[in-house]
Amino acid sequence: MFDRKSLGSRRVAAAGQIALALAVATLAATGIAHAEEAAAEAAASRNDRPETLLVRAARLPLPASHSGSSASVLGREELERRQSASVGELLRSLPGVAMSRAGVVGSKSDLRLRGGEANHVLVFVDGVEANDPAGGGQFNFAHLLNSGIESVEVLRGPQSALWGSDALSGVVNIETRRAAPGFHSDVFAEGGSDAWRRFGGSLAYADERLNARLGIDRLATDGNNISRRGNEDDGYENLTTHLGLGYRLTGAFRVETALRYTDASNEFDAGSPPSDNDRETDSQRLYGRVAAHLDTLDGRWTHRFSYALTDTDNDNHSDGARNSSTAAKVKLAGYQTRFALTEEHALTAAFESQQEEWGQRAQASIFGDPNHDEEMRTRSWIFEYQGQPLSALWLQASLRRDDNSDFGDKSTGRVSAAWRVADRTKLRSAWGTGIKNPTFTERFGYYTHFIGNSRLEPEESRGWEVGVDQSLFGERLELSLTWFDERLEDEINGFAYDPVHGGFTAVNKPGESRRKGLELGGFWRLGQSLDLRFSYTRLDASEQDASGRQGDEIRRPEHVASANLNWISPARRVNLNLNIDYNGRQGDTDFSSWPSRPVELDDFTLVSVAGSYRLSDQWQLFARVENALDEDYEEIFGYVAPDRAVYAGIRYRFGER
Repeated sequence: MFDRKSLGSRRVAAAGQIALALAVATLAATGIAHAEEAAAEAAASRNDRPETLLVRAARLPLPASHSGSSASVLGREELERRQSASVGELLRSLPGVAMSRAGVVGSKSDLRLRGGEANHVLVFVDGVEANDPAGGGQFNFAHLLNSGIESVEVLRGPQSALWGSDALSGVVNIETRRAAPGFHSDVFAEGGSDAWRRFGGSLAYADERLNARLGIDRLATDGNNISRRGNEDDGYENLTTHLGLGYRLTGAFRVETALRYTDASNEFDAGSPPSDNDRETDSQRLYGRVAAHLDTLDGRWTHRFSYALTDTDNDNHSDGARNSSTAAKVKLAGYQTRFALTEEHALTAAFESQQEEWGQRAQASIFGDPNHDEEMRTRSWIFEYQGQPLSALWLQASLRRDDNSDFGDKSTGRVSAAWRVADRTKLRSAWGTGIKNPTFTERFGYYTHFIGNSRLEPEESRGWEVGVDQSLFGERLELSLTWFDERLEDEINGFAYDPVHGGFTAVNKPGESRRKGLELGGFWRLGQSLDLRFSYTRLDASEQDASGRQGDEIRRPEHVASANLNWISPARRVNLNLNIDYNGRQGDTDFSSWPSRPVELDDFTLVSVAGSYRLSDQWQLFARVENALDEDYEEIFGYVAPDRAVYAGIRYRFGER
């Protein structure tokens, strides 16, 4: 049973344990740091950490030093060191990010950026727009397993001028691994709490022309109980396969393809708050893309032709019988060309044609016929300028025109600047507009007590940010500070009471929703074997209520912070990782009574510890503890999160990594 009475004493004890852990870590860091030469550390830092490329900050990859946008990247090493099976759980540690998971592992997981809604974030998986029109127009991070992932990039702020609808508050880009030269393979298996069973592996080969990689990841767990009462565990299963192929026909022409398929099933409890019942959702996700790249004029003029497909199905079951389903397809064909006017100035132009299809099946009710088949088409023209008018100043400007079959013509724009005012100091700023078309569910969905509203208008936003990136102590300490302010108009309330039909519907809200705050991110190389990553976000997210007053938006904590300490032995045989995520208090709504009433969710701190030991060049042991302090917490009112869990496994690798 969920018990809040002892939360206060637990929180005090947890805070003491965290403080002790950090104190010990700091003392260890100080000893190591004094034992090493600062010059050697700075050189190692420069040599070991090449320039980061941002894939979605422009229409083509852009060096982070040239970008005026705020972005964070989780690379392969950090993803492996943290070990968590869920990529979404790892993203908690990044500035501007807030996660909301509806209970246990496999439950619906929403990612919000800077206080926006989950469907205001556009997610790419290997170049495919992965948001699910059959799932409220958002990406469910519950089904994204941390296996074979090369990097995760989070780009904050309105990005619709580059990537269209859904990129209203930011973009998340997931890239899977490519094969290194030669033949490589790996297999792994792990087990742990709640009958956790996970195994997978990959095969990869690359030479001068061919690059191929096949990966598989299988997870099953009996899970925990989502509801506060009862003892029924809610389990989860996930099978994900990925195939990536690339072939270079000539020095100037290459073709790339990627295919990713996920088949997942999660049990859950429904209600507000939920109670034990037999509910289950079976989900299938297929992402596919093929692209041809042609370089002309010695690379000054490039061309890309691409076609991408997103195909999703969601089948909902109650007491063993299917009671509803949704399905969607998104087809996106495009051509993009970039011409370098000089070494300092370039123009990019693109044309895209997108078709979205959506279907829903369920039994008819007093609210109408839920069975729908709808589609929507969008044609887009995108223009981008990148320039370096001064040796230390980079400019970027983007303009997009969308011709939508249902909402007419819409234009969005974005400008940004990055100025390196000193060797280790960069100032940056950006301004942009965003758009989010209403989802099919909001417009046409019919289910228990909900009626779609076909008259909804798109949500529109505008926002700015200014920031500074600073390196200190011989580049051992890197800091990034950002102030942002965003305004949202015509925000859609997806749970508005409809007195005419006696149910609920979606409506555009009057007035503005405001999101402003501060983001801090940092990396501190405490020694050649020890480093610290940290972040802090302060968010003020408010919306206008029926009386015209501004009130806090739900599930937007005002304070979020994270710290990650990693130590690796000199021979790189042992790795230890400590991660601490703090989520401040946040509001939510209790729908169990009428009218619904506001509630406040307590703050919580999640501590995880992971370690690995390399037995040889091929064999590795690893283990982790999640929610190590056994924190009782809820991210959505009434939905109980997992308690402490312990996992361990073994991995075998063949060939160079």
